[in-house]
Amino acid sequence: MIVVTEWEEFGKHGELDDILTQFDREVDAASVHKGKQLIDKLCGALYIGEVVRRVLSQLVLDRVLFEGQSCEKLDEDESFPTKYISEILGEEEGVFKACRRICEELEVEMHGTGDYIIIREVCDVISRRGASIVAAAISALLRHLELSSVKIGVGGALIQFHPTYHQMLKEKLEELTPITMKFELVPADEGSCQGAALIAAVAERLKL
Repeated sequence: MIVVTEWEEFGKHGELDDILTQFDREVDAASVHKGKQLIDKLCGALYIGEVVRRVLSQLVLDRVLFEGQSCEKLDEDESFPTKYISEILGEEEGVFKACRRICEELEVEMHGTGDYIIIREVCDVISRRGASIVAAAISALLRHLELSSVKIGVGGALIQFHPTYHQMLKEKLEELTPITMKFELVPADEGSCQGAALIAAVAERLKL
């Protein structure tokens, strides 16, 4: 059995309202398709950098980050791309070279280890939340399929470049999926359409 889901419209009828934060609502309001593709805005590579940026901006206003000193660049839309998250989380814990460089690129006047720890934590929390949402959606589908074994094609920028996303997704799936069901995450790094076709071809070859 091969199932390809295009679930970006999930949430437009309020299904995700209970987990939306003020930052998610701000990202949605600023998008060109307000009220649509909400699940993608919670966990997609195009959006989680912007979610992190808005959280960090609020922490500056709350005087938790950068001693409350304003940062004009950080207040600009799309100034904290998702690649920053991958770079920050790609370093060993306690190493902040990437975070320091990013603060300099954002022209933050004063920043130190305490700020780097907070920024890293925000990046991790937003990434982990996204992986958990994706895992919950996949797990719900698997429960309906009631298969004993399944291969799941996964791809995109987060799978390719985020240093911990694949593992977070796997761990959350193991937590949510029935223990009687075996699953395997199969990389499909050619984009959504090509990736789906690739997994379909592999499944046919393996006679799944």
